[in-house]
Amino acid sequence: MKANEENVIVNKVAQSAIITLDLEKFISSDSIIIFDLTDFLFMKMILKEKDFREEMKNLDWNIYKNKIVGITCTADAIIPLWAYMLVATYLQPEAREIIYGNEDK
Repeated sequence: MKANEENVIVNKVAQSAIITLDLEKFISSDSIIIFDLTDFLFMKMILKEKDFREEMKNLDWNIYKNKIVGITCTADAIIPLWAYMLVATYLQPEAREIIYGNEDK
């Protein structure tokens, strides 16, 4: 080998079939609507299952049509996991995307 051939740097990544993705294109610019479970708690602290299920059944879910919805609870309360799942069940036919958390998450 000649001395000048040894010093040639070859960019093998550029020569490969790797596809480059711009992840910022996947971030939605739509705002997130927050579904706060606090509004459905008794005294803003206790989830009463029967009352909660009834309120979920009677809620107008059309306001979440094709929206990104974040399910959270801003109160310092212990919320059973099934409550989040129940809300997601009602949101699923309406919302475009469901996120567990707030805008920051």
